Amino acid sequence: MEVANGIFLEQSLTVAAYEGARSASSAGGTVAEAQQRIQDVLQSRGVTGQTVTVVPAVTATTARGTLVTVTVSVPGAQQALNPLRLLQGETFTQSVVMVRL
Repeated sequence: MEVANGIFLEQSLTVAAYEGARSASSAGGTVAEAQQRIQDVLQSRGVTGQTVTVVPAVTATTARGTLVTVTVSVPGAQQALNPLRLLQGETFTQSVVMVRL
């Protein structure tokens, strides 16, 4: 069960990073919008304790064509369901790169 939870966590982070990158790279998108979208996705999946990095720091005036990288990380220990704590000590990370529109 713990392995399935780890797979679910990786998939959740991938979806959240994608959605955050989509928000940040859209015309007029910002880091705050990306962070909110990531929070919404992870909260709907019961994932907590995430760290989000958006590079570069996107504002509404960031130039079109800029590569935007969104990285989402979560410590595995916070997501462990099993008393064996197989995810303890692991940090799960996913990144997505999109071009600013």
